[in-house]
Amino acid sequence: MKALLNAEQAAELLGVPKSWVFAEARADRIPHVRLGRYVRFDGDALDQWWRGRARGPGRLGLRLTSSAPAPATTGRGHGPGEHTP
Repeated sequence: MKALLNAEQAAELLGVPKSWVFAEARADRIPHVRLGRYVRFDGDALDQWWRGRARGPGRLGLRLTSSAPAPATTGRGHGPGEHTP
């Protein structure tokens, strides 16, 4: 069994201030365990939690580049759709 993390360790894992960790736990917005007056965190649960909140094109390890071929250019310094008469 892995040891539970305290707020300072959880904050370090997430890269946020300890005060943020306490506030989010108090509001039930991050996974935590209450042991009487103590609040502890499971590192694996926190890891799964933040990965589930990832947004954007790289969130699931997807490539950031398109698989479509690049548009052809004329070599005259004009991009696609920027034709001059």
